[in-house]
Amino acid sequence: MPLSEHEERILAEIERQLAAEDPRFASRARRRPPWSSLTRQKRVRAAIVLGIVGLAAILLLGFLPSPWNLISASFGMVLLLGAILLAVTALSQPQSAEQQHVPPDERI
Repeated sequence: MPLSEHEERILAEIERQLAAEDPRFASRARRRPPWSSLTRQKRVRAAIVLGIVGLAAILLLGFLPSPWNLISASFGMVLLLGAILLAVTALSQPQSAEQQHVPPDERI
């Protein structure tokens, strides 16, 4: 539901006041996470690739001599955990939110 002109003016005034009071917080609030520019489909693909690399690290490098097999297995598990987290966050985000993304207002 779009905002009325009056609501937009009030919101713009609040943004200006916030930027005047705490410019550092205002600039941090405008930033987006680096992964948010990736589409849902790209994040799922990245999760699949990360999972395959993690499994390869566990299975192929697990045959190395004694201390290295534990290190490579730990590395592979971390990669698998990262792949799972990436896939869950990509699939839990509604697809319509990506299409309706509106960039932050720069009227300050």
